[in-house]
Amino acid sequence: MSNTEAIQQDKPQLGAGPDQADTAETFTPNWAPDAPRGGRAVLTRVLKESASVPLFLAQTFVQSLRDVGYNSTTSALQEHVDNAIEAGASQIRIFFRQTGKRGNFQTDVMVYDNGRGMPPNVLKVATSFGGSLSFGNRTAIGRFGMGMKTAALSMSSVMELYSWQEPKAVYSMILDTHAIGKERANVIELPDPKFSDNLPPEIATFFSRPMSFPKDKTDQNLLAGEDDADLWNRLGAHGTIVYMPECDRLSYATDRKLVEHATKEMARVYRRAISGGLSLYVNNRRVEAFDPTHAMASARHARVEGLKAKTSRLVDKKEVEIPLADSKAETGKAVVKIYALPIEEWGERGPLACRPAERPEPHDAEPAPAAHRGCGRASCRSPLGP
Repeated sequence: MSNTEAIQQDKPQLGAGPDQADTAETFTPNWAPDAPRGGRAVLTRVLKESASVPLFLAQTFVQSLRDVGYNSTTSALQEHVDNAIEAGASQIRIFFRQTGKRGNFQTDVMVYDNGRGMPPNVLKVATSFGGSLSFGNRTAIGRFGMGMKTAALSMSSVMELYSWQEPKAVYSMILDTHAIGKERANVIELPDPKFSDNLPPEIATFFSRPMSFPKDKTDQNLLAGEDDADLWNRLGAHGTIVYMPECDRLSYATDRKLVEHATKEMARVYRRAISGGLSLYVNNRRVEAFDPTHAMASARHARVEGLKAKTSRLVDKKEVEIPLADSKAETGKAVVKIYALPIEEWGERGPLACRPAERPEPHDAEPAPAAHRGCGRASCRSPLGP
């Protein structure tokens, strides 16, 4: 035998070695019992048959996205509010519908806006991960085509999307992580949007029936009545609904805490949009702008009775150049503003003065009004806080 023949015999042959033959047995998926069965089937097929491997294993990918970090339910919902504002909405309504008894609540969350809506082909793209019409555009709010889906799935395993550009011409898409997890195809394609001449009853009742909180139903401004024609008159010629049924991952267990936290945070975050004309509702109660700098004359602090000075004073402002990335010379401008609160005008014993904790209210005293709660200190009764 020549040296060349000996070398050829010693070379490992692709697909013929014992390691290659035993791959399927050696690398068997060791998944949890509740892991997506469709994903397990795809992975086993790939290992046994050396089938083509998709860049994303959809069956497990959508489950993993449920764990994308949001600080709170409110922060996730702000993704939907941002999208609505970018779509030109003048009215946005957020709903927390809670049924059942304590310890066994079912909470459904929904966001409605009267923005320009989406045609079916755009709706389908919007349902896909990475589907964005403004990818990488820093002038747009949604840049990556991920926010709406990850925000919805962070609360519920299902996202239902409804959109229309004329009354009673509704297109819908459903993203169901459990259904996707059962698929056995290597590559999963989205179906075409479904057409309907109306909204499903469980969606329509959000607009015509009061939520369980606030308890005082007169405090809720419903969009429409029970009549179908009235509903479409109020919904408008175009709009979008994002529905998250049977939420299993929320910041709070009760609708009261969910509503109060969303109201508090969104009053601050969207104060400029609200002052600019946006109607924002949480459980049918309108959100009023809250300005932590007290510089906006249209914010709710300016309506407190007895105030002589309505706004703070701008002391100084400075533009600061901030690098957009460590490796690039490109910068963006941030404006730093310093405000002075009119403490002297408010006065120590004026309507905004805090009552110290060492002077408790009498047992028969009236509780402080809701507007006087929330500056951050337990003893404070000032309406300045959110």
